[in-house]
Amino acid sequence: MITKDFKKSAIVVSLLCAFSLSICQQKTFAVETPEIKAQLDTIEKKVEKDELGEDVYAQLERIIAQDPKNYRAHLYLGNCYAKLGLPDGAVEEFRLATQYGPGEPKAFVELIKGQIKLGQVPSAMQLLDEAKKKFPKDPEVQFWVGNYLLSKNRWMEAEATYTEALKKGKVIFGLPTSLAEIKLMKGNPEEARDLALKDLKVDYSYAAANRVYGLALASTGKFEESIEPLRRAFVQQPFKEGLADNLAACAVWAGKYKLALEPSLITLGTSSSPESNNPREKKRLYDVFRHLSKADVEAGIAETRKKIGKHPRPSYFFALGDVLDGMGYYKLAMEQYSAGLAEDPTFGRGWFRMGLDLERYARNYDAALECYQKAHAYRPDDDQIVYHLHSLSDKLARRPDNWAWHLRDLIKPAKKIDLANPPSTASVEATR
Repeated sequence: MITKDFKKSAIVVSLLCAFSLSICQQKTFAVETPEIKAQLDTIEKKVEKDELGEDVYAQLERIIAQDPKNYRAHLYLGNCYAKLGLPDGAVEEFRLATQYGPGEPKAFVELIKGQIKLGQVPSAMQLLDEAKKKFPKDPEVQFWVGNYLLSKNRWMEAEATYTEALKKGKVIFGLPTSLAEIKLMKGNPEEARDLALKDLKVDYSYAAANRVYGLALASTGKFEESIEPLRRAFVQQPFKEGLADNLAACAVWAGKYKLALEPSLITLGTSSSPESNNPREKKRLYDVFRHLSKADVEAGIAETRKKIGKHPRPSYFFALGDVLDGMGYYKLAMEQYSAGLAEDPTFGRGWFRMGLDLERYARNYDAALECYQKAHAYRPDDDQIVYHLHSLSDKLARRPDNWAWHLRDLIKPAKKIDLANPPSTASVEATR
C-alpha cells in the first residue's frame, strides 16, 4: 500500500528531476556567455576584414558544440563556408542563423545572398519579401530590395530605396555603386563617379565600381583617365554588356591599340549576327589592326578565342574574316571562315568568301569552285555568287588551252593551305 509520505517523496523527486533536466537543458542551450560573446565579437571583426582562416572555423565549431542555438556562431560559420567555396553548407548555416535569430536582419540578408548564389532565386525572393516586412527600415534589407527593384527595371523605386538606405550612414559595400549605376543612366556622371569611389576606397579591384567609375569619367570627356578603371573591370567581366565596347573606344581614342585589341574582338563577337554587317565594330577593328603587327593580331585572335569559348557565334568568325581580308591577311581570314563553317555549314556567304580567298590568294581553283558550288546551293539567288561560280567554271573549262595560265602557275605555284577544321557542333552561341 502506497503511503501519503511516499507520494509526497515521489512528487518531490519528480520535481527535482524536472528541475535538474531544466538546468541541463539551459546548460546545453545556454544564453550567450560573456566568454562566447567576446570570442564572437573578435570573429565578427575578422569577418568584416575577410580574415576567415581555419582557426576561425575551428573556434566556431567549438562554440556551436557548446551553444548550438547561437545565431551569430551559425552566421559566421556560414561566412566561413562561403569563403571556402561551399555554398550549400553556407546556406544551411545561414538558415539556422535565421531560425535562432529571427529578429536579426543580417542573418536574413546573408541567407538571401547565399540562395541567389545557389540559383535559388524564387526562395530568395520569398525570403526578401519576408525580410522587407520584418525589417522595413534596415539599410541592408533596403539595399537588397533595391537590387530586386533594379532587376525588374523599376529604376525610380530602386533609386529611392538605395538613397534611403545610404542616408542611414551604415557602410554597406556595393550600395554606393548600385546607386551610381542609376545616376549614370540618368545622365549624372559626376554623382555616379563620387558614389563609385566610396566602394573603390574599400576594394580598389571591385569590378562593378571600376566599370561605373570608368564610364563616368568617359562621359565627362576624360577618356584617357577612364581606361585604367575600365581595364580593371574588363579583366574580371569581359562580357559585361557595353564594357568591352567602351574600353575599346577609349583605348583607340588614346592611341593604345594593343590594349584595344581584345575588347574590340569581343565587341565584334558579342554584337555579330547573320542579319548584321557590323560596320561600326569592323571599322574600329580594322583601325586597330592597322596599328599592330601581324604577329600581335594573330596572338590577340588566338587569346580572345580562349576567352569567348569553344563555340562562338559563327557570325563572329565570318565578320572577323572579312576584316582580315581587308588587311590582306588571307590565311588568317580563311582560318576564320573555316571555323565559322564548321559551326554553321549552311551559311552561303561564308562558303563564298572562302572560295574567293582560295581562288585569288591560294589559287586552289578546284577547291574554290567547290566552295562556290556550296555557296550557290545555299544562296541560289545571290548574283555575286552566281557570277563567280560561272566565271571560274568557264576559266577551268578553258584552262587546258590557256598557256598563259600554265606559265603563271609555273612561276607562282598555288599555295598549299592547311586549314584546321574543328568538329561541327549544334551550338551557335558563345560560351560565357
